[in-house]
Amino acid sequence: MLRTRVRSGMRGVLFLTTALALTPWSTPRGETLGPLAVTNISEALTRAYNDENAAALHGLLALALQARYTPDDIRKALTLCRVLTGDIFRLSTPSWGTRSYGFFGLYAETGVFDMVLEIDPAEKIVYWVVSDDVTAKEQQCRLGQTGDRPPAVKPIQ
Repeated sequence: MLRTRVRSGMRGVLFLTTALALTPWSTPRGETLGPLAVTNISEALTRAYNDENAAALHGLLALALQARYTPDDIRKALTLCRVLTGDIFRLSTPSWGTRSYGFFGLYAETGVFDMVLEIDPAEKIVYWVVSDDVTAKEQQCRLGQTGDRPPAVKPIQ
């Protein structure tokens, strides 16, 4: 009798654990980033970049950056970036990062560059830079700011 009770008790615990693991917990959108969030945004960014679609890129930005950069500013920034890189052929998977930021290899028409992309919990871009030296103070292709970096200057002076 005791042996049967233990087995059925273990089955109940196993069932409960499985049910909890499979339950889709309802969390408000943007509260937790999915494992592919930064990769998905990088793909959307690449499409907008290669299409020279300033409106699409502006739509990918966080609200604070949308307020800072007009679509015309984005168009000018795209022009400067494209002088540096030409078309983007492909991106690597992030070589380092988390669900909210990633360091990518960017394979472009004119060479290989580094790309840093940071997104907020709403999956919007808060920082983006393409460079052959991401630690340089001045960047030709940068939008936004992050962490302890000084505020980014407008892409066109």
